Amino acid sequence: MKKLIFLLPVLLLLSCSKSTVFSETLDDFENNRWQRGDIKVFKFDVKNDIASADIDLMFSHTFDPQYTLVPMDVAINRPDGTRNNMHINFMLQDNEGNNISDCAGDVCDIKMNIIDNKKMDKGTYTITVESKFYGAYLPNILALGINVENND
Repeated sequence: MKKLIFLLPVLLLLSCSKSTVFSETLDDFENNRWQRGDIKVFKFDVKNDIASADIDLMFSHTFDPQYTLVPMDVAINRPDGTRNNMHINFMLQDNEGNNISDCAGDVCDIKMNIIDNKKMDKGTYTITVESKFYGAYLPNILALGINVENND
């Protein structure tokens, strides 16, 4: 009986493991600037229906990027032709002004969950991300990425 109690947490961990369906990072920002109107596109195929998936948006910037939030428009085009549009304010600091990015030297990374536990039908998905920063470009950006995980 003691062995069974010991194995229960291990079995629970194994049964709840996530697997990566898609992951891509774009780091083609000339002079670390994301030009206004430069829409970043992530396109991928889901081979089988997924009952529960998470989609995370990853953002890398220089230390002290000179802004505290990054406004973005995100659109998810689904295989059935429907489109989900979202406006996101990607926060880089908490309410007290503390940096919430994970920094190592001059490089800081942060991620935001944009879809949580949603069904994804098999087929081709396209996710577009556009900076809505007030200036002609968003400075001090290093990379932008999408990560899709299967929670099954």
